[in-house]
Amino acid sequence: MQDLCENKIAVSDDVRTEMHRLRTEGQLTLAVNPLYNVPEISLKICYLNARSLHKHIKDVRADLNYSSTDVSIFAESRFCNLDDDSLYNLTHDNKYSMFRNDAPARNPSNIRPYGGTVVYSCLDYYPGYPYCANTNGIEITVLRFIVIPHISIIGIYRSPARSIEQLCATLQSILDSLQTEVNLFIGDFNINWFNVANRLPLYNFFINNHGYRQLVKCTTTDNNTCIDHIYTNLPESQITFQILETYFSDHKGICAMLNCF
Repeated sequence: MQDLCENKIAVSDDVRTEMHRLRTEGQLTLAVNPLYNVPEISLKICYLNARSLHKHIKDVRADLNYSSTDVSIFAESRFCNLDDDSLYNLTHDNKYSMFRNDAPARNPSNIRPYGGTVVYSCLDYYPGYPYCANTNGIEITVLRFIVIPHISIIGIYRSPARSIEQLCATLQSILDSLQTEVNLFIGDFNINWFNVANRLPLYNFFINNHGYRQLVKCTTTDNNTCIDHIYTNLPESQITFQILETYFSDHKGICAMLNCF
């Protein structure tokens, strides 16, 4: 059918007016400020359990938040030792260096592991960093940067298969080995902050025993749990945090923004 009687097609003046308003002044204010709008004076460190970065690397590349960070830490990378780094460049201009803390293969046939941590950084590392400090089956990645040499950043991934007692013992060992007095622990602890009994050992360790603060006290997963945490002894004036919505993982990204350099 091609005879549409075009002379009878009309657009209401009210519609024209509203479309003009929407195209010019009718803009919504975002409830969450995206990282690419955060002032450059902040150093942005983000962490996300990507639920397979191997599978979702294109999704991460398409998210402008992660190409606007200074450091991004991804857990559950699921990289295997045969994967070349070039497969997982975060940006086409190689803005970021990559550091891999791969999980061991699940069996000799090299089936992809469930875990693994990857760090993308556009900052220069302090000599001797980064390094892996995996202990008791818990993934620990220790970072330190020339621009903030007085702070260590420790990326954590604890599988639910590892006990909280193992986690606390590992954390104490890491604290004892750090060369800095000021530190930031960020990661997927798989301990629900909303469950007082569940969080008690971690609360005692960080807050009661070592004087740290836990910054993330809101939902970090699609299951309405808070299992991704940030612990630090930085002064409150030097750090804020933000949650990043993520459509390809059931975890949200957590981002620490530092103003201490």
